[in-house]
Amino acid sequence: MTKTKSVKKKQRRNVPAYLVDQNGERIPRKYVSDYDIERQMELESNVKEWLAERERLENLAEKTVQSAKYLEALRGTGMAERGNMQITSLDGLKQMEIVTAWRIELDDRATEAKHAMVEYAKKGLEEVKDPSAKQTLLAIIKDTFTPTRSGCLRNAMVVRLLNYNIKAKEWQDACALLRSAMQSIRGKTYLRINVRKSINDDWQMIRLDMNDCLPDLHTQET
Repeated sequence: MTKTKSVKKKQRRNVPAYLVDQNGERIPRKYVSDYDIERQMELESNVKEWLAERERLENLAEKTVQSAKYLEALRGTGMAERGNMQITSLDGLKQMEIVTAWRIELDDRATEAKHAMVEYAKKGLEEVKDPSAKQTLLAIIKDTFTPTRSGCLRNAMVVRLLNYNIKAKEWQDACALLRSAMQSIRGKTYLRINVRKSINDDWQMIRLDMNDCLPDLHTQET
């Protein structure tokens, strides 16, 4: 059994005369245990600080976006059609990026296109001497139409399939049907500030992630 170390209580001057429990009941302070008082006060303090930090980050994001728009206006170019932009400092050591993620969604015609592609791979390639070619194409079709965890297809896989060098009419008709079933959906937009020590180094993103700043919670105290 792990022995619990004694902890010195914090000196508090702002403990209210009554505390409210989860049922909304007001309880006189003298009837509330020291631990219940401490957990209430500590969590109230944490929530207050986190909300303040969240507001500060929202203000920082807005300020950075306005800075990006200002620089784009000075440069005489607007944000790219797909919502992306990149600006690098004169010394080449600082960089600002706004990157918009896009995903492909398909309607019911995609199922028909997949069926046509599979049928062509099985029957249209019968005359091909290399049996691995048919299996390779079938594998690509399967991989392309296998959704990610979010339920979407991977853009690169769809493009790869559509660019497969097959001139047969059956295949081209299936590709045309797949293209007609595709719709690009705008996803999340990411704001990034990157830095590097020299122009020969890789860019490193400045991560504003609380979990990325956590100390080692498993370090044993001596």
